[in-house]
Amino acid sequence: MLASYYQQSGSLQAAGVTPAPSIRKKCGVIAAAAVLALAAGCFAPNPPRKPQDLGGEHVSFTTSDGVLLRGHLYGSGSTGVILAHMYPADQSDWTDFAQVLAAHGYQALTFDFRGFTESEGTSGTEFAGDDLLAAYRFLRPRVSRIFIAGASLGAEAAILVAAREPVAGIICISTPTSFGGLTVTDAIRHVRAPILFVTSADDPLVGEQPKILFRLAQAPKSIEIYPGSAHGTSILFGPHGPELQALMLRFLAANQPAAPASSGL
Repeated sequence: MLASYYQQSGSLQAAGVTPAPSIRKKCGVIAAAAVLALAAGCFAPNPPRKPQDLGGEHVSFTTSDGVLLRGHLYGSGSTGVILAHMYPADQSDWTDFAQVLAAHGYQALTFDFRGFTESEGTSGTEFAGDDLLAAYRFLRPRVSRIFIAGASLGAEAAILVAAREPVAGIICISTPTSFGGLTVTDAIRHVRAPILFVTSADDPLVGEQPKILFRLAQAPKSIEIYPGSAHGTSILFGPHGPELQALMLRFLAANQPAAPASSGL
């Protein structure tokens, strides 16, 4: 799976990812074996699900270049949360958390990037920002404010959208500085909404890159680093899943507008 994650660029380095030195050494000596071993450690299993098993309201919207994307909408709150998946996963990675968000009064939207599972078009990671922007424009009239949470490729897209559109905050999990035709080292400087960065201490796919983006960010920011090597939404399916869910819920609650003061009558 690690090989497929970077198949478009051919290598970790070409994807803009700098693995830890020990990982580089292993890949140089026994590349194929290292790829398989890393894949097992970075991607926790998410049980496969069919679209009809994801629940929520089935929705669709079209990108600016005419590609039909499909998703699922959960809850009915006035605060929206868009959940953007990593590569090569799909929106089902976010289903459980979307349902948690709905139970906490949020309106959560999951969707597949073009070429993935339910969506149409040919897979093209370089269009992830455009696809997420289409999701943003679909949800915007339905809510009073929007947060975006993204994993890996989805986190890159979140940064690109938040750099140009008003958002209440973004959550960036296992974010590369550059991957799949996207580079976010400039865009991160233009995000003004609060940012929560999340990564794993030994994630060989992104290495120190989330920390680089954390340093570059000019907005209010925080970073959480979990032990282990889990990448992206795989953290949600590992031992730190409950902690990450609670952290994201706290971030959303902390960045809601203050309630109007009581008149005291």
